[in-house]
Amino acid sequence: MRRVGILPTLVTAANGFCGLLAIYKTQDGKIHAAAFMIMLAMVFDVLDGLVARKAGITSRFGAYLDSLSDAVSFGVAPAFLVKVVVEASGRNAYGAKMLTGLTAIFTICALFRLARYNVEHTPSEGRRADGRAVATFAGMPTPGAAGVLVSLVYLYADPKHLFDFGFLCYVLPVLCPILGYLMVSRVPHIHVGTRFLRGRRDVAYLFVVVVVVVAAILFTEEVAAVAFTGYGLSGIVLAIRRRARGEPDEEVAAENVHEDLPGAL
Repeated sequence: MRRVGILPTLVTAANGFCGLLAIYKTQDGKIHAAAFMIMLAMVFDVLDGLVARKAGITSRFGAYLDSLSDAVSFGVAPAFLVKVVVEASGRNAYGAKMLTGLTAIFTICALFRLARYNVEHTPSEGRRADGRAVATFAGMPTPGAAGVLVSLVYLYADPKHLFDFGFLCYVLPVLCPILGYLMVSRVPHIHVGTRFLRGRRDVAYLFVVVVVVVAAILFTEEVAAVAFTGYGLSGIVLAIRRRARGEPDEEVAAENVHEDLPGAL
């Protein structure tokens, strides 16, 4: 490999950089800023794939760099953030070792998830081998799992929140292994871009999008917490519904190892 796409690479690197800044901000006790940086990393994570596809320069280098950036931003940073927040709150009911273990499970599962994704997918993230966009992922994507933790921390750390969300300090550590399992499992989770943002829609749908955007601007913390938590629960609901109907997990086949790819692990 001698050449790489400059713009997609910079966007992907920005994802990892935001994750690193989140760790620094967490260490400095700037929890709200740290949560925001992880949210910003999610934006860059979406943009890098779009930029690469528009430029027609998707590659294995970009795919692996994306996974490394995701490991920092959505694997290490959220776990460290939860650990520091719970310890600083004075409401650590788990003890230092147990808290470390619970948050570490999240990071390790995120690494497993990213490694599996690299093995089972083409360089174009969220695509089948034939180039079509996937409708669901087998397992919860790492940005979604990180979003659940970070959005709740974001809500907890908001100085203007209307209610006392101190109870989240007891909930967040328990969520870490639960989200870790969802990442490494085959529990289906929808591809948000494919499901809600692709194709043509009627004006009524556009109205709903506008309402959601306005609500997100006015009540950022609350909307983020509801949206990410709802996304996490949606996978469980979808899996139960498919089991009840006897339907196969449609994307399991799409995640088999693609032997035709050079260098497939």
